[in-house]
Amino acid sequence: MGYVDVARGRRALAAHDIDGLMVVSPENFEYFAGVSGFPVTMWRRAGLATALFAADGGLAFVVPETIADAVAHANPGARVYAYPLWIESVDVTGGASGAADMPIEQRIAQATTGRQPARPEVYDLDTVDGLLREALHGLGLTGKRIGLELDFAPAADVARLAAMAAGREFVNSSQLIREMRLVKSPVEIDLLRRGVALTEHGIVAALQGLDETTLAADIRGRYTEACSAEARSRRELGFRGASTGVHLGPALWAHTDPTRPARRGDLVQFDSTVQLNGYRTDMGRTFTFGPATDDQRRIQAALLAGFAAGMAEMRPGRRFCDIFAAVHGAVRGTGFPSYARGHVGHSIGSDIDGEEWPWISAEQELVLEPGMVLAFEVPYYINGIGGFQNEDDILITQDGHESFNRLPLELVRID
Repeated sequence: MGYVDVARGRRALAAHDIDGLMVVSPENFEYFAGVSGFPVTMWRRAGLATALFAADGGLAFVVPETIADAVAHANPGARVYAYPLWIESVDVTGGASGAADMPIEQRIAQATTGRQPARPEVYDLDTVDGLLREALHGLGLTGKRIGLELDFAPAADVARLAAMAAGREFVNSSQLIREMRLVKSPVEIDLLRRGVALTEHGIVAALQGLDETTLAADIRGRYTEACSAEARSRRELGFRGASTGVHLGPALWAHTDPTRPARRGDLVQFDSTVQLNGYRTDMGRTFTFGPATDDQRRIQAALLAGFAAGMAEMRPGRRFCDIFAAVHGAVRGTGFPSYARGHVGHSIGSDIDGEEWPWISAEQELVLEPGMVLAFEVPYYINGIGGFQNEDDILITQDGHESFNRLPLELVRID
């Protein structure tokens, strides 16, 4: 069933006193289905690609016919309800013996026997809602308490779904699903590990040929191109894109001049991501073009002291806030008492912006568990010096942690 731990999901439903879930956001649909809901997810409407999960473990999907076979294949035993789109699709692989020798016109006519010759302009909401009602009934969720992602669903769709599901109570399930996604399956962990390898390849490749004519835009472009080429080389068929933020030189944010080329002594800071099957990495590194200045070395030394202190807390049983306190205590104790971050990392997975709840913050008392994957970062942004980013993707293991990263955290000189 997609990437979901069914037993964990059932426990979460019981803990929240919910009878079932109607999963409608594109990223969470893929988490439950193991298949992208594209093309209908590009409109980010609620209900066009839906996973329905009952407290007894029952599963159903309402999807466009273009992905129905893929969803059924990925979820044996689930009920799949399919509706037509504007897209005409014909299967001529079957048919009677000798059909392959028929003229193509005859084969298509045979394959489409009984099919209506008209299709919806895009999709038909009445048809979708009818299938949703049927699927809910089939899972025994009539008149039951159902979780709906109200942090995502557009207001117009919530009203529509409430009318469709008359007699059922909708409650917000956004946090419940975040809790389900927090501990990753082996498949999710493998995706993120492979994604980090691609991310690091892109960073190294983006620095090749750095000279005094190089712009930040050149570095970003090289990164994207290198990740894409390497994904093809590795046959990463789930590769969906790569992007990076780059700070080049001492000026930050609104002070940055995009036409300014690299100069010796500049910091080159990356905050980078790769997406595989919807799963996004989030890591960063900082380099120097030519020798680092004394100021740059002292700042980075303090940040790496904080990084080491935080990593020492990365083990089951410790709290997110313990990591946060260790980082701030170390950086402040190494000469920068005003250092202050709202958080020093977060969970990662398939959320749309790459940053998932929970955050590694002073307020977050959640306890670390094996299977969590966190983006752990100790950055600093100082206009007049430059941007520093030290960020690894960390798996919490049974007795400690594993970093997916291999690039050094120290300031590496690029000439």
